[in-house]
Amino acid sequence: MIVVDASVAFKWIKSRHETQVGEAYKLLELHLNKEQKIIIPNLLLIEVANALTTKSRASAKAIKIDLKKLSSLNLQIESLGEQDILRASLLAKKYKTSVYDMLYAVVAKEHGALLYTADANFVRKTSFKFAKHLSEVKV
Repeated sequence: MIVVDASVAFKWIKSRHETQVGEAYKLLELHLNKEQKIIIPNLLLIEVANALTTKSRASAKAIKIDLKKLSSLNLQIESLGEQDILRASLLAKKYKTSVYDMLYAVVAKEHGALLYTADANFVRKTSFKFAKHLSEVKV
């Protein structure tokens, strides 16, 4: 099982202007070929929608298409509960990261999954053995 954060999922949608797209697509390919299941917290959908809206020049029509594309990937979406948010908050305080970023780690830990992110700073700060930088994916 694999957990990806929004930085990876965004590359599946807006790959033209992104780095490490091959690595991101390799993870998606493993999921689509049923070799690895990708699990995401429902937060990912919100973060990608926000990035499409505020960090790209995408039209409303393009945003709708991109979000439908993401929804069509059959990712396992996990709802976040009060305990998940509490654990993420305490870990974020300890490791000086955002609660948003730490929620992905909480989901990965709960499922015994690897977490892939394009955020090298998060991987460095936490040193979690299950947190991997996207550059560690073999294409």
